[in-house]
Amino acid sequence: MSMVLLAVIGGLVSFISTGAGSLLAPWFNRSERLQKCQMSMDFALGVMLSAVAFSLVGPELMKGNNNLLVLSGLILGGGFIYLMHKLISTFSTSEQKTNYKVLLIGALIFHNLPEGMGAGASLAGMELNDAIPLQVALSVQNIVEGLLLTLLLKGLGLKLRHAIIGGVGSGLLEFSGAVMAGFMIDKTAVLLPLLLSLAGGAMMTSVALEIEEAVSAGKRLKLSQFLSGLLVIPMTNFLLG
Repeated sequence: MSMVLLAVIGGLVSFISTGAGSLLAPWFNRSERLQKCQMSMDFALGVMLSAVAFSLVGPELMKGNNNLLVLSGLILGGGFIYLMHKLISTFSTSEQKTNYKVLLIGALIFHNLPEGMGAGASLAGMELNDAIPLQVALSVQNIVEGLLLTLLLKGLGLKLRHAIIGGVGSGLLEFSGAVMAGFMIDKTAVLLPLLLSLAGGAMMTSVALEIEEAVSAGKRLKLSQFLSGLLVIPMTNFLLG
């Protein structure tokens, strides 16, 4: 199977899982359920860091062969998310609650592109037993993110069906990133560490900015949810091993 086709499959998995989360929105469209969904975002943040540490960046750093590419990817991915965050901050409203929602929506949408590149690159360039735990972790995270993004869009005044379309549509960024990664790796496999760390840098920066904005908005990190998310990839590795 060609690397491009494998990357496309990785992108489809990300797109479908994001869409599945968005389609769950009608069942969570109540204040008490929305609160539970926001708590589950802490779980998704833990999953993101788990993916960075155990799949996207950690293994390559442990090998020590491509440290320059890995560090370059981390800087580029993190810088992209940080610049997008600053851009959104410039145009968002001054009302704190709305401002927090807009920034979180922006973070969820813009990190999908490098995250999709990581999903596609991992399936195309990594051994299957290493790629599957990452695909599982990203899918779990995407379901939570797709659901939360849809509810946040509705909270800004969109009709529910339009918010669902927006949530599902955000998965197209992940699919696009996966396809891009597939074509790049098909040309040269040397780019694999760069693409994986690019996704890792974007996800790590998204987590940091989300925690910072949550604290600024008076929200508290649910530690049990966060720690459970951190265990996703190690537990998946254990179960598959």
